[in-house]
Amino acid sequence: MKFIKILFPGILLLLVGFVPPSHIRKNPNPTQGKPRVSIFDVPRFEAQRSLLYRQIYILLDKKDYNRAEAMLRKWATQFPKDHAAPYDLACVHALRGQKEEAFYFLKKSVRMGFRDTKHIEADKDLISLREDPRFQEILETSRQPFQPRPILDVPKAIPAVPENGKVLITKENLGYDSRTRMFVGLIENKKSEINNPVTTRNDRVGKLLRKWYKEDTAAGNAGDFYDNHDSDHSNLSYKQYPQLTRIEYGEEIRKRNLHYGLQNHLVFNSVVLGNSSTAQTNGALWRSQARHAITTPGGAAKLAIHYRANHLYFYPEHRDHDPGRNGKEGGGYGDVFPANTPYIVISQGSSGSDRVFMDAFAATLAALRPETKTKLAKAGLLGPTLQMIFRRTSKNLKEDGDYFSGKAHPTVFQSKNLDVEKMIQMAHDLRPDKLPPLAQFIVTGEIEEQPGRDYFDISPRQRLFNTPHAIARVHKTTARDYRITLSAETSADLDSQALTYKWTVLRGDKNRIKIETKGPNDPIAKITVPWHNRRAINPGAKIQSNRVDIGLFVFNKNHWSTPAIFSIYHPDNQERSYDKSGRIKTVTYDPSIYTDPRIDAPADWTDTYNYEKGKLMGWSRKRKDQPSQEFTPEGRLIIEKDASGNPTRTTGVRYVPKRLENGSFRLEQESLKGS
Repeated sequence: MKFIKILFPGILLLLVGFVPPSHIRKNPNPTQGKPRVSIFDVPRFEAQRSLLYRQIYILLDKKDYNRAEAMLRKWATQFPKDHAAPYDLACVHALRGQKEEAFYFLKKSVRMGFRDTKHIEADKDLISLREDPRFQEILETSRQPFQPRPILDVPKAIPAVPENGKVLITKENLGYDSRTRMFVGLIENKKSEINNPVTTRNDRVGKLLRKWYKEDTAAGNAGDFYDNHDSDHSNLSYKQYPQLTRIEYGEEIRKRNLHYGLQNHLVFNSVVLGNSSTAQTNGALWRSQARHAITTPGGAAKLAIHYRANHLYFYPEHRDHDPGRNGKEGGGYGDVFPANTPYIVISQGSSGSDRVFMDAFAATLAALRPETKTKLAKAGLLGPTLQMIFRRTSKNLKEDGDYFSGKAHPTVFQSKNLDVEKMIQMAHDLRPDKLPPLAQFIVTGEIEEQPGRDYFDISPRQRLFNTPHAIARVHKTTARDYRITLSAETSADLDSQALTYKWTVLRGDKNRIKIETKGPNDPIAKITVPWHNRRAINPGAKIQSNRVDIGLFVFNKNHWSTPAIFSIYHPDNQERSYDKSGRIKTVTYDPSIYTDPRIDAPADWTDTYNYEKGKLMGWSRKRKDQPSQEFTPEGRLIIEKDASGNPTRTTGVRYVPKRLENGSFRLEQESLKGS
């Protein structure tokens, strides 16, 4: 079993494949002086470059080789260090049957640094070259290690030096990682606060930390950093932990607002606790920073990067997890998070509710044994291990089995369930040869989807996100049962111990949800989740939810892991009915009921489905004060019928957002001319 390591620490700061800004494009001649490029330009460069290559791939699919070649040659002239340009030129010539030109550019690309051997071998654009001996020679060259030169001459990042309990991060300390699309802050590995007291707390927790630290059995917080992202609005009680180093930001970073709000721009080569006690409070897209993260494209992936980079961030739920429905029946909206993850800690409440959790995690980090902390940090497992300790020690758990229930793994945590003394004791008891394993999974099979037929939205948004430790879906398809197969084979143990697997329902109707496995040694689970109506998050709770959570736990004979979590959200603005065979009968879309517009566009109609001898014949659509419309089983609007009622003329339709006067959106149906 191969342990999957994170990219941090020691991340490669390769600035490969970036598009220079306009002032460089206009003046690419090196004899006119070396252009000045800022690290802050790099994300825009990369976005522009990605757009260019997407255009190239579209042109190749259309066999518009002349235009593709012209664009690539212009690009290669302006940016001669980009090895992707000659590679695509090789593809253009190979597709034309121009072997000599194709080999020239393919060889040039590999020589410049294109070393993806598997891609070259499998690329269908290069089929015409495969039988030539030169192709094997190029493949052999591509297998040799090589460090490509950066496209842009961005100054190399230098580590920031901690001093007097602070470290100032400026643009000079930043690199950019193209894989994660995040800035990388480099900090010198200097435990400048190691001679400070481990804590100033005078309670039982403080006494234990001082005792263990004096005995050299507690690591303390020297080398740990605190990253505040709300302009000191809600700070960790860092004075209680004098060994912590505060991260401060320079003017250039602050000017770009990278220091404030959701922390999804930066990752550091150090252990970090951080927070932002802020929220987006205005407009149709109101939400907590935590919901903002998981509903923004790529946002959950960045949370996963933090999780495996020894970072833990804390955010309050604000208005996203309160009693009520649609702003009534208590004033709240219920649990409106469309997914649950182990990546962050979301606190019940608003500004300041995150502080007590940060304090608890700072103490827990300090309590880890030095050798344990070092091993976990090196493997990128501090985040998963701290989350396991935090959840395992909750006062909400009355027996061991509760750890495998929603009691231990809610979306949002209440401070009354914190047991800090128990957390630090469990952390201190961990030994480097008996550490928790890591739960990970991937999707290996899933229900097919066809927007415009199975569901109606502005784009395919049923698959919310796939990340290594959290996968989320929105049940949009009208099929009653959402089926997905997950594999936990990527789960791992630091010491390569054999693992057993446990899949449990954390939230939802256990009597209706099916989880099929071949036993505890089988990493594969076939999961069937039927449509769920709104229900209490747990028996007797005032807060309701439309989400189902399923947890994957792995065991290595010493500890159970923090769960990886599969979530599926059922939009609250839909009222569905199914027949006894599980076939959809009706769906009423109510735009007056709140559903996050980032995951679903509200509609204002009722669809009634028609069957003959068990076969779907189509559906009728009724809006208030409007005549009914009929659709074919494929989702085409019926324009005319013959005397027998069979469609003789149909048209395709598309679904687009329409902005309303209040700033919100409504799903609008448009006929496609000539379709």
